[in-house]
Amino acid sequence: MGMETEYATFVDPRDGALQSDVSAREVYAALRDAICRQMPAVEGLDGGDRRFLANGSALNLETHLALRDGPGGLVEMATPEVYRPSDLVACQRAIDEIMRDASGEARWSANQNVGRLRILKNSCDAAGHLYGCQENYETDVATGAGLLMYRIAICLVWATQIACVLMSFPVVMMIVAASLIQQSSQHAWSRIRPRGDRHNSDRSRGRPNPAEQQDRPDWEEPSDTNESEESFVALPKFVQWLSIASLRALHLPLVIALRVVGSHFAFRSQRRHLTGLLVSRVAIMGTGHLDHDGCFFLSGKALGVDRVADMGGFNGERPIYVYGHWLSKLCGRSWRSIGETRQLFKRRQRLQIGLSDSNLSDLAQWAKIGSVALILDMIEAKRTKDLPRLRSPIQALRVFNRDWNLLRRVPTSHGELTSLEIQTKYYRAAEQFVREQSQRSGRESEWDEAQRALQHWAESIRLVRQFRKDSKQTAQGLGRIDWLGKRWMLDQAVGDASGEPAAWITRKKIDLRYHELSEDGYFARFIANHQERELVTDVDIELRRRNAPADSPAAHRGWMIREFAGEVSVAGGPTMRTDWERALVDQNRAVRTVFYSDRTDGNRGANRQHQS
Repeated sequence: MGMETEYATFVDPRDGALQSDVSAREVYAALRDAICRQMPAVEGLDGGDRRFLANGSALNLETHLALRDGPGGLVEMATPEVYRPSDLVACQRAIDEIMRDASGEARWSANQNVGRLRILKNSCDAAGHLYGCQENYETDVATGAGLLMYRIAICLVWATQIACVLMSFPVVMMIVAASLIQQSSQHAWSRIRPRGDRHNSDRSRGRPNPAEQQDRPDWEEPSDTNESEESFVALPKFVQWLSIASLRALHLPLVIALRVVGSHFAFRSQRRHLTGLLVSRVAIMGTGHLDHDGCFFLSGKALGVDRVADMGGFNGERPIYVYGHWLSKLCGRSWRSIGETRQLFKRRQRLQIGLSDSNLSDLAQWAKIGSVALILDMIEAKRTKDLPRLRSPIQALRVFNRDWNLLRRVPTSHGELTSLEIQTKYYRAAEQFVREQSQRSGRESEWDEAQRALQHWAESIRLVRQFRKDSKQTAQGLGRIDWLGKRWMLDQAVGDASGEPAAWITRKKIDLRYHELSEDGYFARFIANHQERELVTDVDIELRRRNAPADSPAAHRGWMIREFAGEVSVAGGPTMRTDWERALVDQNRAVRTVFYSDRTDGNRGANRQHQS
């Protein structure tokens, strides 16, 4: 299991202007360099902006390519792959602190108008853009005859992929040719243009001039290491648009094929039995959101969800279950992507959940991760008869999301239920499952992690139920239920006149500053005075800032990163590049592929079941 979190960045200009002209690309470069000063890191296999860190996590610029020269931007950090909810919560807390520290340690040149860099761990900004957190779990994509049908469908997808690659080859060659022509013309123009104008043009494109490059410290990397992306962005806008539109059109058959697989063959049991848990959990694990009309919602992420399963972002869709990572694998940056498609034939695949808020509370994160892990174990064990199923998941999500009084009911297979009642039914079914399995195994200590997940899940339900009975009973939930704490802060805000409600802009500031990762963030200020409500110790956080759990494949990756980070090969490039599953090591002009070891050779499903 693992989590990917997109952090929003905001630059306070040094001169007091409304907006800084520092681009998303420059902000990411400053954060990346600050983090790489904290720990060893290496580039991803495909080059570009991604960095894999020695603690098993990964860093990437998530802002769309066409928007990277604009202000702001999204920076994604992913946790290492782990097997226990306790490890995942500790790893998530660790990368939150890494981002917080990097925002204060980022270094800026004298000509960059930066007074302070703020990092927000939220799900929706003031303009309504959605981003945030995604959860990943390894589980059975199908079983029995369903698995056979799934693999047949993947064969058809593979054939479609090869056809799309062949059809798109001329377009790719045209892009390469246009980039070469563009570079040649720029090179010729730079030779005849005055030196001062050349430096001014470089600065306008966000590139340092030669003097600045000489003054650049050894530890600092160039702001853009992906030459192919830089060449593409340099092309005229109409060429970029035409190229992207052509490639999207040529790959449309592949997208359609994947949508058929995702809708009819993959993760059918999970979508049938897990969706009710995900939709109803906004009541206890949402982070709250204030919209432009002043209406309060339990979850900002849920506002844009419009379907159960889909790519996620290809046409602006926002599903509960996302399989856009499959499309990324099939449409990789090299011919290697055709060979990597065979990974989709495996029985166990990554289930990615897009309906997930960026929680700050330890209790909410524990309950969120632990509850899903338990229900997935129940689905694999075929113990699902007590799990309620929603008649209309998307409609139910919209009802629950605006129901912060927790009174609205939706139709389910167990009758009409509220969000809290659905959560309670899932909890009781999971509690019975854990009790029976621990008794059957005769080794109750192996189920300690599951018992902890149940304990935190039950506590979350209790705190929200307490608020439902009496809306003044919020004290125990502060710092533990994110949306409840934010709602309480909003209610404390008052206007200029006595008894007058606070203006929307004041309340929206609270909505956003709650998520700021700094000592000025409202959640951070509250929890600093109530540290007894934290579930992860400083010792565990510090450990996960430096190392991945010893039984994770990320531990092997982290060891190799420490061994080879910073080394230069004979050819002049980095000695090591990596992705999540393997590394390429260039030593003495011989390139070796190293696959990261797993912790066991046995049944991984059974191992996860005993530890989650």
